[in-house]
Amino acid sequence: MKKILVLCMLSICVHASAQIHGTAMGGISTVTSEGAIDTTRNPALLATLSAVTTSFYLMGNAYYNEDSNPEFHTPAITIYSINQKNDYYYSLSLFAGYAKPSGQGTLGYSLSSNEYLYLKRKDTQKLKGSLPPDFEQTETTITDEINPTLSIAYGWKLSDNNFTGIQLAITPFLSNKKTENENSASPNDYSYTKQEYGVIIEPSLGFLLTSNDSQVGLRLTPSTIKCVKKKAEADFSTTDLSYSDSWDIQQYEGPQIVAGGYAKILPRTGIAVEFGLFLPTSYTNTELNVTDNPTPAIKHSSLTIHNDPIINIKGGIQYSLTEKLNCMAGAAFFHFINSAGSSKSYGRGKFNLLLLTFGSNYFLSPTVILSTMVLVTNSNFESYYHAEDSMSIDAKVKSQSWNITVGAGLSYRL
Repeated sequence: MKKILVLCMLSICVHASAQIHGTAMGGISTVTSEGAIDTTRNPALLATLSAVTTSFYLMGNAYYNEDSNPEFHTPAITIYSINQKNDYYYSLSLFAGYAKPSGQGTLGYSLSSNEYLYLKRKDTQKLKGSLPPDFEQTETTITDEINPTLSIAYGWKLSDNNFTGIQLAITPFLSNKKTENENSASPNDYSYTKQEYGVIIEPSLGFLLTSNDSQVGLRLTPSTIKCVKKKAEADFSTTDLSYSDSWDIQQYEGPQIVAGGYAKILPRTGIAVEFGLFLPTSYTNTELNVTDNPTPAIKHSSLTIHNDPIINIKGGIQYSLTEKLNCMAGAAFFHFINSAGSSKSYGRGKFNLLLLTFGSNYFLSPTVILSTMVLVTNSNFESYYHAEDSMSIDAKVKSQSWNITVGAGLSYRL
C-alpha cells in the first residue's frame, strides 16, 4: 500500500527567522534555532530569540509501503498460510507555535504532534489452516488515533554565551481499534473494539553554549509518565461483553540524555551531530484479548514490559550555495529492544530505523523564505511471542516499511 504525504508549512516571524535548520539535518533538536519551533526542541534555544515569532506547520499523507511476514505455530492447528497487509494509511500532523520575549528570557507555547495528530489505518490478516476441517479466518482492524501535544517552554540567558531553558509537554491521547473476525469454521462472526485513552507528561531541561561559529546543546528529560485507561467491548451472536480496566500510572520512558553540537567549518559550510540515550525502564501494562474459543470472553492479564536502552545517532551538513539559497542533508539511526511477559506469555521485539533528510531555504526576498524538505524513512521490526492459555502458541513477525515525506513552506520576517 502506498501513500503520498504533502507537508505544508507556514511560518510568520517578527525580527527573527524560523527557517528549517537542524530538522533537515537528521532531525537534530539541541542546536540551531528554528524560531517558535524551539518550544518543542531544546528550550534553551528560545533564549537566543530577541523578538516575537510564530509558526504554523501542517502535514498530510506520505508515500507508505509496508511488507509483513508473520509466522504462527500451534499444535492444535495446522497453518497453511498467513497474509497480512495494510489497506490504507492516512495521517495528519501539525505544529502551531508562538514565542515572545518575557522578563529575562523568551516564553513559548505550541500545539504539535510528535508523530501525528490524527491517524487512520486499516489492516487485514488472512489465515488459512486446518483443525480439521480446513478453514479460513479473516481479521480486519480499523485504527483511529489522536495525539495532540501541548508544550510550554521558557528559555533565558545565564551569561553572554550560555543559555538554559525548561519545558513541559502534555499529550492527551485516544486510540480506538475496531476489529471484525470472520471464520469459515464458525457459524457466527464477531466484532470487538479496544479503546485506550489518557495523558503523557514529559518535563525537560535544556542547556546551550554558543560561540561565533559553533554551538553545543544538551537536553535532559528525567522521566516520561503515562496515565492510561483501557476498555474493551465485544459483540458476539449469543452475547455482548465489556471490560473496563482501572486507571494506571506508568513510567512510560526512562531518563533521556540528548547532546548535540554544531560548527561552521568553512565560510559556507556547517555540520552538526547529535547523540541520544534513553535509559532502561520497566512498567506493568494490561493486555486485553477477545476470543470465542472455547467460549466468548474478554481475557485480561498483567504484563511486565521492559525497555532496553534506546540509542539514536544523528548528523547533518548545511551548505550555502548562494546568499539566497542554502541546502541541508542529514541522517539518523535509531535502535530499540523491548520485552514483555506474564504468567502465561512472553514476547520480545527489536526495532531499527534509518532516516535520511534533505532540505533547503531560499530567500525570495529579504523578508520571505521558502523552505522545502524531504524525509526518507526505512524501518525494520522483528518480534517473537509465546503464550500458554487454551492452547500453546508461537508467533513471529518480520516487517519492513518505507515512508517518504515531502514538505514545503514559507517563513516571513519583518
